[in-house]
Amino acid sequence: MKKAMKICLAMCLVLVFVALGVAQAAEKPFEIVIILKNLVNPVWIDMKKGAEDAAARYGAKLTALAPLKADNNEEQVRAIEDSIIRKVDAIVLIPSDSKGIIPGIEKANKAGIPVINVNTKAHGGKCETFVAVENYDAAFKVADAMAKKLGGQGKVIILEGVPGAQSTMDLNAGTVDALKKYPGIKVVASQTAKFQRAEAMRVMENLLQRYPDIDAVLAANDEMALGAVEAIDAAGKTGKILVSGLDANADAVKAIAEGKLTMSCDKRSYQQGYVGVEMAVKFLRGEKIPERVVIETTLVDKSNVDQYLKK
Repeated sequence: MKKAMKICLAMCLVLVFVALGVAQAAEKPFEIVIILKNLVNPVWIDMKKGAEDAAARYGAKLTALAPLKADNNEEQVRAIEDSIIRKVDAIVLIPSDSKGIIPGIEKANKAGIPVINVNTKAHGGKCETFVAVENYDAAFKVADAMAKKLGGQGKVIILEGVPGAQSTMDLNAGTVDALKKYPGIKVVASQTAKFQRAEAMRVMENLLQRYPDIDAVLAANDEMALGAVEAIDAAGKTGKILVSGLDANADAVKAIAEGKLTMSCDKRSYQQGYVGVEMAVKFLRGEKIPERVVIETTLVDKSNVDQYLKK
């Protein structure tokens, strides 16, 4: 009898320990890595904040990584490789180079780690979903509004983003296609400034010497637009040349309120980061997620800038 009781007790203890082990395994938070283009541009900082808030809400452990050299593809690939070694549960990826990142994604695929593609579309490898605004539509919206503000006439300069990134291609295509509607508008120059403010200032200083009589500058993001604003201000042409950007970051909103920047487009970078992590968690839970999540955009100018100043 005593022997039977001991056996029964031992079996109960085993069941308790098994149950505890299952409970602990169930409580283990998902480990997610978000790989950004850099942590210099306010857009990626805002996106990181959105990702962190989503991780906090869903009880996930989030690590944010970004190249030390802004927009460096090789560093992003290494970040994927390091994440594979760490055996993370999912990777949220914003690639700097849509083609160059493919080997990294394929390595994650081989390791069985799901990849959630955000903001800039990768050109290969398997990604569970793509979370982003329609960059083409956002750029088209801004360029069309600028063209109307110019009365369909004038000379303009386009500042492009990082060569090779799908976002750059889409933004440029949207801008060019919108301007085609206005035969009185001439694009005198279209040049990359790599999405960077300092580079845009340098590029614009040179372009203003070659084209001193331009009417507008259409930049593919706010950082380049703000760099152009600085160059225009230094040339004593503030108020004479219209400038547009995209992203509606804090500095751009302030510049619109001050009359230095004509307009921007809110691409909701915070929401992109938030939804990216949210999709990762849902996928890891076994929930079905859409192949494409579109984030809506809003034009920001003098008419509604006060709403953004209050944020």
